[in-house]
Amino acid sequence: MVMLSAAMWGLSGVCGQFLFENYHPYPVWLIEVRQLAAGLLFLLVMGIKKEPLFALWQSGRKNIVEMLWFTLGLLGAQFMYYYTISVSNAPTSTILQYQAPIFIILWQAFVRRRMPEGRELLGVVLAMTGVFLISTHGDPSHLVISPVALVSGELSAVALCIYMIAPENILKEFPTMLIMGWGQLISSLFLLPFCNIFDSGVGVWTPSAVSAVVFIILGGTIIPFTLFLAGVKIIGPTKASLVSCCEPLSTILFTVLILGTVLLPVDYAGMACIMVTVFMLAVKKNT
Repeated sequence: MVMLSAAMWGLSGVCGQFLFENYHPYPVWLIEVRQLAAGLLFLLVMGIKKEPLFALWQSGRKNIVEMLWFTLGLLGAQFMYYYTISVSNAPTSTILQYQAPIFIILWQAFVRRRMPEGRELLGVVLAMTGVFLISTHGDPSHLVISPVALVSGELSAVALCIYMIAPENILKEFPTMLIMGWGQLISSLFLLPFCNIFDSGVGVWTPSAVSAVVFIILGGTIIPFTLFLAGVKIIGPTKASLVSCCEPLSTILFTVLILGTVLLPVDYAGMACIMVTVFMLAVKKNT
């Protein structure tokens, strides 16, 4: 279940690349539709389970502020992730976003006023090496991906840090799916002023394009999220967090096999540096 959920999350990014390469939807429109539909679906499931949908908003100012920070991180992570795909490709966007643990380490080092030590410092070095290889192919005199893609990819990782850190307290009080539902829904409302939901930018909708959007909504949110939580109950959070690290690998595999995206050996080397870092820090976190 956990491996399937990770594969579905990876495939949703590939669907995004497929849409941007062949149908050119507006990135803001795609994120708006995804967040709105996913948020409503999550809350619908919670309603069917007879969960008190508005309990979070009645639980005090502190929880509301925390929820809004979580929503900001969720919106930034999702928007920048798909925007980076639109200006580069799914593997690059996924790997750049997977630097989030490194930014968390740097943030904690800043708060605690101490340098990262041991495995943390090695992780920072490996991640920086990975980004350098992906963005320059080893030649510091030029970038092989656009500066926009590099900046948006880094911003997606920073936003993911906020998304991961912000809901620490509300996750102890309320169901994760309820928090995700409100986060997705509210983030879609933030985007409404910048998006005409009836203007996608797509000239002609084909069954393939519609299927890709549907998969991004269902296969990139509620289905894998449900599978992941069910898997966690069976194998526990430790194994689940390690197994879920295969998401970037599934993104690379699907992109190369399905879309024919060409990645050079130096790209794989850079991605491996970041993946080793993520796996190494996940092992440390759970031991």
